[in-house]
Amino acid sequence: MKDLQTAFLDIPKGEDNETNLHLNKENLLKYLIMFVVVTVATLVIPTCGVLKSQAVMVGILSATTFAVIDMNYPNNIYINQFHAN
Repeated sequence: MKDLQTAFLDIPKGEDNETNLHLNKENLLKYLIMFVVVTVATLVIPTCGVLKSQAVMVGILSATTFAVIDMNYPNNIYINQFHAN
């Protein structure tokens, strides 16, 4: 299971973690898209008025939930795992 504090970072193995931290742009982009989509949907879909701060909080909650689920249950694809002995 990934550490939540380094979810957006690619840390090379066997190297000093403090000097070689690389931003994981793919994960950051996924969570940012989720945040924007849910925030805009929260503002647009309801017929009653929704405050922008409340819509942002809903977006943050959904993006955080998606990040936790994505880190704990990643999509693993195994190709050619079975071979004859």
